Amino acid sequence: MAKMGLSVRDDPKRVVNPELRQWGQTVDGFALSVESVLLREDRGVMSNLSVVLRNVGDETKSLTVPGWLFFFHVDLTGPDGQPVSMSPFGSELLKPSRKTERIAATLPPGGLTETQIPLGSIFGMRAPGDYRASAWCELPGGSILRSNSISITV
Repeated sequence: MAKMGLSVRDDPKRVVNPELRQWGQTVDGFALSVESVLLREDRGVMSNLSVVLRNVGDETKSLTVPGWLFFFHVDLTGPDGQPVSMSPFGSELLKPSRKTERIAATLPPGGLTETQIPLGSIFGMRAPGDYRASAWCELPGGSILRSNSISITV
């Protein structure tokens, strides 16, 4: 690519510091955290949701999940306190027929994995005000793991 006069600039790898995050209840040796993060495209907009799954146990844990966007579920309420519906894009993106990917993840003790969910694209966040967001997932044994809850102002 350099011979073509093109260069590629990767964004710096985002470092997640687990000590600076709030976490939901620990279940089966895992904890889940959400926090609002800036969009890469528009550094003034906080509508991406950083979802971090952490192994808080003493042993390495392995998971096979149906793609992170299908593994994590987001509960989002609007300024009126009602659940926010998906946008047309979100409905298309999360159609059950698209649930074909399988991801294997191995997390050592203290290890974590982050997924960023584009809330502003997946949900109809048109009304100005404060939104409440949290995430949850079903662990391989059937237990439900819930994150902390955060407020996002639009």
